[in-house]
Amino acid sequence: MATIEDKVWGEIVAPHLAASPQDALPKAKQQSLATALQQWAATCITDYLRRILVHQGRTDVLKHLAKPSWQVLHRGKDFLGAVRWQEVDVWMTNPEAGLVLAVDPKHFQSMESFKKNWKNGHNDLVAFASNLHERFPLCAVGGIICFPEWAADAAGLKQVQGICGRSIPRERPLNAYGKFEGFGIAVYNKSAKLIWPFAATSALKPSAAFHSLAYAVCTRTASLL
Repeated sequence: MATIEDKVWGEIVAPHLAASPQDALPKAKQQSLATALQQWAATCITDYLRRILVHQGRTDVLKHLAKPSWQVLHRGKDFLGAVRWQEVDVWMTNPEAGLVLAVDPKHFQSMESFKKNWKNGHNDLVAFASNLHERFPLCAVGGIICFPEWAADAAGLKQVQGICGRSIPRERPLNAYGKFEGFGIAVYNKSAKLIWPFAATSALKPSAAFHSLAYAVCTRTASLL
């Protein structure tokens, strides 16, 4: 049975992906892909929020999630962090609790792009998390690194898994500089389908990352209403 990640990926993201290493996406299509990845993350996190609250029997909180002010939104918005303004791709914010969710997906299309840029991308995400957590300590902050299977060799996969794995979990809202409530790695094949080249139990699996982010939103803010 397909997971919510697989289902939404196939519907929203897959149509925007390059089919092979030889296909380079022009800028307009890169932007469309970025928007699709944001929508994918927002849709999956929303699904996990609902499932967690149903499991907890919190129908009262589910009513809050139906309000416009409690929707998980995307397409980028600027928020003032501790040291600078920060563009956030996927977010939830409202008058009751402030910024409670902030997620930034990054995509690397080719082996050259992945090798040159993924560490800088991860560093940008660490700064993203630190800037927002300092101002919003209860906010669930997430990062996602996406790339095709042809972009990384075995050494690259091991490295991205090791470095990203050290960024989670941020279990407490204090004394967790540079950490995330959820961090995911999304890898896809030539058929534009998500694959998973790591251990099935890894916390970096998109499903685990999205669940962790949704759980943090539920326990830290939504369930306190």
